Amino acid sequence: MISRTMIGRLLIIGPVGGMASWLIWGGMLGVSDFGDHAAMVAAISANADITKWIMGLAIFFFLLLVAGLTGLRNTMTGGPGSDYAAMGVLFVVMAMSVGLAEVALTMGAAEIGASGNGSLAMTMYLAGNAIGAISTAAMMLGMAVLGLGIYMQKNFHVAIAGLLMVGGIAGLSISLYDYGNQLLTIGYLGMSIGVASIGVSIVRSSD
Repeated sequence: MISRTMIGRLLIIGPVGGMASWLIWGGMLGVSDFGDHAAMVAAISANADITKWIMGLAIFFFLLLVAGLTGLRNTMTGGPGSDYAAMGVLFVVMAMSVGLAEVALTMGAAEIGASGNGSLAMTMYLAGNAIGAISTAAMMLGMAVLGLGIYMQKNFHVAIAGLLMVGGIAGLSISLYDYGNQLLTIGYLGMSIGVASIGVSIVRSSD
């Protein structure tokens, strides 16, 4: 069983590292509109190595996040919000498992685009986007449900629960409506700040 201190650290390092990786990657690509698929394929093709390494790093951090969320769920077992917490974490775990396909397709599109096969790179990138829209929506839904569980159990500040619910619902709506919209950052920020705040609370209470 993971110790509370370790759970807290994973819940801090996972979302912060993952969010930082995505932001750095986006900044390096230099594309102002992620919804512009042609510009994105051109950018990742020109930065294939950067795409491969940074997206791989982001996945590492999100795996740490999953481990932390699993530990958090176990600490809430038996409480009034435990069922919602378990369901929310399950949604997140399944969504991230599916989301690995988006990462693999994007990395593949970058490599193929760099070799000069732009049409196949575009096909792979669009396939990855379709998967990403659904997996991200499911992940955001999971975060909102987790937030509801925390609100019911009152094991963390109500503001954290509210942040997870609002950010999750916003991310769910935006990812289904327009996955390339930069407003999706609102959902990711809500998720990252909310989960990291839980981690900080756990670490402080464990000291």
